[in-house]
Amino acid sequence: MLILYESIMALTYDILLRVVGGLAGVYLLLSLFNVHWLTRLRTLGAILVGLILVGWLGWPLVRPVDPQGAICLVDGIVPPFNGLWLCVLGFAAGLAAYWTGYPKGLLTAPLAVPAGMSAWCFASGDMRTLLITNSTLVERQKVYAVLGWEGLFWLLPVIAGLMGVLAGWVLHKRQMPQLTISKLSDEGKPLYLLIAAVASVVVVQILISILAQDVRQQDPQLGQVVGQPGKGQVAFAVFVSFLAAGYAVKYFTKTSYIIPTLCAAIAIFLAMRYAASPAVAEQMTRNWAVAYFPRAVCAILPLQMVAFGALGAFAGFQSAKKVMESPKQA
Repeated sequence: MLILYESIMALTYDILLRVVGGLAGVYLLLSLFNVHWLTRLRTLGAILVGLILVGWLGWPLVRPVDPQGAICLVDGIVPPFNGLWLCVLGFAAGLAAYWTGYPKGLLTAPLAVPAGMSAWCFASGDMRTLLITNSTLVERQKVYAVLGWEGLFWLLPVIAGLMGVLAGWVLHKRQMPQLTISKLSDEGKPLYLLIAAVASVVVVQILISILAQDVRQQDPQLGQVVGQPGKGQVAFAVFVSFLAAGYAVKYFTKTSYIIPTLCAAIAIFLAMRYAASPAVAEQMTRNWAVAYFPRAVCAILPLQMVAFGALGAFAGFQSAKKVMESPKQA
C-alpha cells in the first residue's frame, strides 16, 4: 500500500503529458512503416501496461534518494531485495500485456517491461552523476566492478516479463509449450545460438561507439576519450544498436530476440571490465574529469543497456521477421 501511495504522489500532469506525447509518437512512427492499425494499438497497449505496472508502480523500488542520482546497486541505491518485487511487477506486466494484445499478444507483450524500465532512465541520473561521488581511483574501480555484474540484475524483471507473456500464452492456448532449444533457433542448432550471441555483442559494441557521440578528446595512451552522452543520445544509440543486432540474428541465423537481449549483460560486463582495468582507470582518474570515459559504451548504465537494448532487440527481430515473411505473402 505504501508503494502504491508513493507512486500516486509521484504522478504529475507533466508526466502524463509526456506519456501521451510519447505514445502518440510511437503510433505515428509505426504508421510510417505501414504497420496495421490494430498492431499499432496493441503495441501502445503493451507499452502503456509496462509504464503503469513497472514504470509507475516500480518507481519507489528504484528511486534514488538524490533526484539526480543514478539508478544502480552501487552503495545500496537500489536494495537487491527489491529485485524480487520488480520481478513480480514484471511478471504481472507481461501477463497483462499479453491479454491487452489478444489474440496476438506474443507480437507486442515483450515490450511491456523494458518500456516501463526505460521510463526510469529518463527520470534519474547517468554514469557521470554516479562518478561524481566516486571519483577516486579505488572508488571508480569499485563502481565498475559492481556495475559489471549488474546487467544480470536488471535482466531479471525482463525475464519475469517474458514468463508472464508465456503464462498468458498457456492460459490462451490451454497447453504447455515445448521448451526446447528449437524455440530459440529456427534451425535448432546450438552453433547458431553461439554465433548470434557473439555477433550481438560485437555489433552492439561497434554501433554504440559510433552512435553515442559527444565531445571527443585525444589521449596519448587511450587514443580518444568521450564525454558523457545525453540521456536521449544513450537511448537512441542503445536502441538502434540492439535493433541492428536483433535484425541480424533473426535474418542471418534465424534465432530469437532473446539472444541479443541476454547479451546486454555481456556487453556491459565487457565495458566495465575495460573501464576498471588498472591502466585505463588510472589514466582516466589522473587526467580526465568524471564526465569523460575511455569508450562511449563505458558511459552507459546497466539499466540503460538492458531497458533500451531489450526494446531494440525485439523491434529488430520483428522487423526481420516481417521482411522474411513478406515474399511468402506476395
